[in-house]
Amino acid sequence: MHKPLMARKTADGRLQTLHDHLHETGLLAEGFETWYSDTARLVGEIHDLGKASQSFQRYLLLGEGKRGEIPHAKQGAFEISELNAGDGCFGELTQDMTEAIVASHHGDLPDFLDAEGQYSFTDEISDECKENPKYSWAEIKKNLSELQIPVQRDFERSERDGQELVKSISGYASGSSFDFAMGLYVKYMYSRLVDADRFDAMCFEKGIKPINDCVSWDVYIDHFEKYIMRFTSRSLINDMRTRISEECLKASGKPTGIYKLSVPTGGGKTLASLRFALHHAKNTGKQHIIYVSPYLTITEQTTATFREALGISVNSDSLLEHYSSVSISDDDDQRENRRLAAQRWANPFVVTTMVQFLESAMASRGTKLRKFHNMANSVIIFDEVQSLPLNMVNLFNEVVSFLSRVLGSTIVLCTATQPLIDTTRRKNLALSEEPDLIQVSEQDIAQSRRTEIIVSSEDKTVDQFADEVYKRAKEGGNCLAIVNLKSEARAVFRRLQQLNANEKFKLIHLSTSMCGAHRKYQIEYARTLLDSGEPVICVSTQLIEAGVDISFKRVVRAMAGLDSILQAAGRCNRSGESPVPQPVYVFSIRDERGLDHLPDIKDGKRITQELVYDYPAEDLQSGFMIHEFYKRYFAKKDQGSYMDYVLPDAGKGTTVYDLLSKNEAGRGSYRNRTGNEYGRAFAQAFRTAGSKFKVIDQQAKSVVVEYGQASYYLAQLQDDDFKVKLDALRHLQEYTVSLFPYEYDELSRQEALSQVDEDFDIFLLNSDFYSADYGVVLKPQGLPLEFLSI
Repeated sequence: MHKPLMARKTADGRLQTLHDHLHETGLLAEGFETWYSDTARLVGEIHDLGKASQSFQRYLLLGEGKRGEIPHAKQGAFEISELNAGDGCFGELTQDMTEAIVASHHGDLPDFLDAEGQYSFTDEISDECKENPKYSWAEIKKNLSELQIPVQRDFERSERDGQELVKSISGYASGSSFDFAMGLYVKYMYSRLVDADRFDAMCFEKGIKPINDCVSWDVYIDHFEKYIMRFTSRSLINDMRTRISEECLKASGKPTGIYKLSVPTGGGKTLASLRFALHHAKNTGKQHIIYVSPYLTITEQTTATFREALGISVNSDSLLEHYSSVSISDDDDQRENRRLAAQRWANPFVVTTMVQFLESAMASRGTKLRKFHNMANSVIIFDEVQSLPLNMVNLFNEVVSFLSRVLGSTIVLCTATQPLIDTTRRKNLALSEEPDLIQVSEQDIAQSRRTEIIVSSEDKTVDQFADEVYKRAKEGGNCLAIVNLKSEARAVFRRLQQLNANEKFKLIHLSTSMCGAHRKYQIEYARTLLDSGEPVICVSTQLIEAGVDISFKRVVRAMAGLDSILQAAGRCNRSGESPVPQPVYVFSIRDERGLDHLPDIKDGKRITQELVYDYPAEDLQSGFMIHEFYKRYFAKKDQGSYMDYVLPDAGKGTTVYDLLSKNEAGRGSYRNRTGNEYGRAFAQAFRTAGSKFKVIDQQAKSVVVEYGQASYYLAQLQDDDFKVKLDALRHLQEYTVSLFPYEYDELSRQEALSQVDEDFDIFLLNSDFYSADYGVVLKPQGLPLEFLSI
């Protein structure tokens, strides 16, 4: 056999020894964070023991065999299984965890026990498996001395990590919550290994030394403080924003924890929260500031604000934009650097979406979980946290509690209307003892009241609702109308077209029937009209409510949850253009049968109607009404397992929460099958949960529409260069619309959909079924788009 043993060979023939790769990976994993470093080093040092076989060395050096044909991950787990783990529970815990992490580092974390109780990961580390010739285990054991790894010593140190971990988790969690946190620790340690392994490989390939830079916050703080000094013009709104910002600065001295930042709409919470994050990161030695938004519209506008406020250029790698619509350089090196950054989140600043955050934390695959360890020792700001999907509340609570209490991150929950996510039946959000980051004065609350919400007791038809919108637009000069259903938005728009025969107003329609690029154009068009003082009416679904920086003189809202009504009010007189509060009108629309398919909106609407009936004299914007709304709303949703993410196709009552904690479903099936209790330390079904969890409803089907530059990127899909294809695929997300199954079926029946790429299963919508006004329509319009490039 070739001596020394080798781990990899570059395209230009350079060789990295297995000894160097294992030790350097161990050092990288150990150095990422200061806690639980002995375990990180252990898994790094043994992850590729399987390369110490003659068959792998011949493959690497002589080209014998195919890539991936010779397994080399499980052998590290075999070595762990043969160590002396002692008699205590921490030895078994460390063994089970490190075996799974090492054995799966090239794919995804396994199910320790699947939901059917049929498969147990520990069965793969049996003596029978070790004797399988494909693993060459007997041969590899003879070669381990060359690698100079003190495995038994490092394992015993790792056991002490386990003791510290259990102590840390026990300080805030018990029962299923404890098990959930233990599973998150497995993911965290897996993330450290995957990142260290791939980062060391990349550095060797490029011939560079791996460096973990420590961020200096002073430069960003200095630029930020100079930036906010620009906002010195005196007004009631600016004075309030200044006071809130100053309070956030004072709060930056608080210890690491989970905090609420409740700021009235228009109170400048983006810059105020960033000010807190910068100074708190410096005070507590945090390495990253991660800003999580619920919608792309907020994310893009937040990124622009961050770059300007912090003095970060578009080409700087200090800020990572990780969301679907971000533009990427055509330069191959820059594209590759961004791909790596999106997998790692090692940048000082990360701006991303709730979809990316949740799907990363719930994932089992190494590519998605790789970034998880870089959420540690960070300040993580969740903007518009009231937009968190209710069926994911308990999952979210567990993740942020673990990130804060175990991994040293500070969590900031931002909104104008704080939902009561800490009051769920599980009570699994580990808020700080004094959770309110700041106290907004009654004076500031009063000054923030730029609107007066007027609720009508009269139900209206869609046409009557549109008549009211037109009336209020004539009264104020412009108006925003927000409805609950796409069908209502189209009907209101059509009626307004009839009322606006003299074209007094520019009419704009917004809904998710439009692709992202189309919606973005419409919002910018509305802003332009408003800025120039032109009469305009915009009809939208709720997509415009949260975080879109736009201001109308009048808003008319279809009855909905109080949280939505207050967000809609935030688009009226947003910056206090009028010193007098402006009216926001709320009307119930009759016969909203479509809400049967939108239970969260339907329940929110019903509860708001109850509140208006029960407290007719109470201001809907009062703290009492907001608290009462969420109390009733959460009481309705917190029954049963709804907030645990129920899996409708995985057996009665099976939830992602259960699969990632105790896995009672799997334990019960195992008991029924074997007659014995499942007795290992971990039972989490990581792979099953990761494959089934999706933030966005997967029943919807996506199609590309012919808008803007869609045709250009569709043509690029035919390119022979796979990188060009992937880049085109990413760009096409901006020209994609998600359809309900009935919409997809109806368009298919009319032969309006054609498959344009088999590899990626991409379907294109016939342009006759895409309207400049409405987006996707179910009847051919025959109307050309007025703007094909933006």
